[in-house]
Amino acid sequence: MPFWSDARTDTISNDFKVRFYKNLDELGNLYCWSDPDFQKGKCELKVTGNIKDEFQKLFLPFYNNFLIETELFYQFFDELESEHKIKLIKFFSLYEKEFSRVFRNAELPVELKYLAPAMTAMNPKAAGEGNRAGVWQLTHFQTLLNDHQIDKLVDERYDIFLATQTFADQIKKNLEQFESLELALTAYLIGNVKLRNVIHQARKKNADITDFLPASYFESMAAFQAMAIFLNLNKPKDDMLPALNKDLYMVKVLRQIHFQQVTDVIGVPVEQMQYLNPQFKFSIVPVNEKAINLRLPKDRWDDFLVWQDSIYNTYDSALFQLVTQKIEYPPAPSRQYAREPVKDLEIEGKTKIQYRLKTGDVLGIIAEIYDVRVADLKYWNNIYNERKIQAGKKLDIFVDDDKVDYYLGLAEKQTSSAVGNSPKTAPGVTYNLSNAKKIEHVVKSGESPYIIAKKYEGVTPDELLEWNNIDDARKIQIGQKLIVYIKQ
Repeated sequence: MPFWSDARTDTISNDFKVRFYKNLDELGNLYCWSDPDFQKGKCELKVTGNIKDEFQKLFLPFYNNFLIETELFYQFFDELESEHKIKLIKFFSLYEKEFSRVFRNAELPVELKYLAPAMTAMNPKAAGEGNRAGVWQLTHFQTLLNDHQIDKLVDERYDIFLATQTFADQIKKNLEQFESLELALTAYLIGNVKLRNVIHQARKKNADITDFLPASYFESMAAFQAMAIFLNLNKPKDDMLPALNKDLYMVKVLRQIHFQQVTDVIGVPVEQMQYLNPQFKFSIVPVNEKAINLRLPKDRWDDFLVWQDSIYNTYDSALFQLVTQKIEYPPAPSRQYAREPVKDLEIEGKTKIQYRLKTGDVLGIIAEIYDVRVADLKYWNNIYNERKIQAGKKLDIFVDDDKVDYYLGLAEKQTSSAVGNSPKTAPGVTYNLSNAKKIEHVVKSGESPYIIAKKYEGVTPDELLEWNNIDDARKIQIGQKLIVYIKQ
């Protein structure tokens, strides 16, 4: 059966093009392009060769009948403006050795390194569907599951070094579950639970799993292979780019500081600090129970050690007062009648969308999904008692203008998770639960599948989701009852 089956296409989606161009534009705004040491690297752009011949030179341990679609994507990459191509090639080359080192250490094919530029054009701040982020498009759940940090001040998905290790760790975990690299990568791109559903559907109908995979997966795979060929044909000249990991030193930060304090004392520009440490979302290195690592240019490492007391003491409370912009509302909301919607409310830079409440919804979960505050939801909808919200009613939610399409799609797809009363297993996979003890866990505030699974020996977050027919970890709700099987 042809790999592409009914999902085959002879065009590149507009969504992919728009996302890729946006990432390229943002890549061009990084600090490195004003660094003369970085700019001096020369690139040798090749004329398009024979795609099939070039493909055979690579060891890509995946499906190899993407040649027509790979050629289509290669043509797209090859027709980019020279300035864009050069920036993509240079920036990838900066991290290529690090990518290869991580994958070799993890006993994974080094060719996986071409997936990042194919998905995100190497933009460290790339945002994707489902709140994926960073050059590897990691999800919130994947990051926490691999013991990395995401909170209001820090998002380690933006740190290319840390994100690469997280990606490799996740692929290794997927390999343990699916026992094939093709399926491990498929699970990474579409989600583990969705892949299990696909396997189950294929087995029921005695069909190939590719009949049930989304078109976005095939697009990602074709782009991945085309990017591998493109970056093998087009390379910077030897030794013309700095090796980033050799030109950086890590320093331990023991107290909360702002990048501006470093700039004021030893003169490293804030923009350079942001470029080297993109995981600190607001240029603030927070207080932590452990010392936090901060990257500095090699020639400024000793300056930091000598002057660190001065850096810590150059404190300005104004730098830490406000991390995110607070929305200011029109005056006198108390003049509204109880339960009457706030009329004609407009917020600059935000668009109003609507969410239809379903049985079991709580404002805290809705606020988390749409990245707003519960207080905002209550004000926008004049809710005086959040326990009395009713299924079927609509909530007004104000979201950032540039994320309207994402949140509109989320509002349409969002469905309540059904919790079964009989033993559930992953589609297409059999668990031996005959001797397992079935218990009921009530979700508490702050609990995620990862946190819940750690409370029960031998239980994994994936199993927890599968037993309860949950395809999105973000959908669990406070007070929701989850079935857990303790293996005895």
